[in-house]
Amino acid sequence: MSLSFIVAAAKLGYEGMNPPNPFPIEIPTSRLVLRRPTLEDASGLHEAVTDSFAELSRWMIWARNSYSIDDAKEFCSYANDAFDSGTHLPTLLRLPNDGKIIGSAELTSIDPEVPSFEIGYWIRSDYAGFGYVTEAAHALTTFAFRKLDSNRVQIRMDSNNHRSWAIPERLGYEWEATLESSSRDNLGQLAAFRIYAMFDIQQLLPLKTG
Repeated sequence: MSLSFIVAAAKLGYEGMNPPNPFPIEIPTSRLVLRRPTLEDASGLHEAVTDSFAELSRWMIWARNSYSIDDAKEFCSYANDAFDSGTHLPTLLRLPNDGKIIGSAELTSIDPEVPSFEIGYWIRSDYAGFGYVTEAAHALTTFAFRKLDSNRVQIRMDSNNHRSWAIPERLGYEWEATLESSSRDNLGQLAAFRIYAMFDIQQLLPLKTG
């Protein structure tokens, strides 16, 4: 179901009309399952964040001070509401053999009339460097263009987060702009953000295997 149908239905405003949610419960890839979070995931999510907090606290605004089990529960509750709204696809990255949570990736609607989306992600530290985030971002990019009729997908990151640059570049995204002094980072320093964008599924490069 395309996002354009949902936008059109919302504009019609028919009483009692409830457009179908365009998001799947899970998206499988060759090595991962991107699955909608539930409250039952709070413990596994908290473990993944805690194990990686030293790295995450440098770049993620939500990890600026600490991350408790209550924070994990709050995220899972928020993720359920966001998913049900049909404008935000939050997922946890799981290993298919045991369901272990190794990170998160999300697809957020920027403007449903375009439509345009943004992808965000993080990975558990001991699973970094193996291409899992690239695989997840590839899956969400594909979903945005093929299932949601997207005309723009973007990925942005702190310009000092060099490892994060590699993901959109590996997938064929264009480095569109750098926003200088756009906010303060978790160290309180002025930060610039790089914005990468893609406008057509034909730009998406195949995943490298092996």
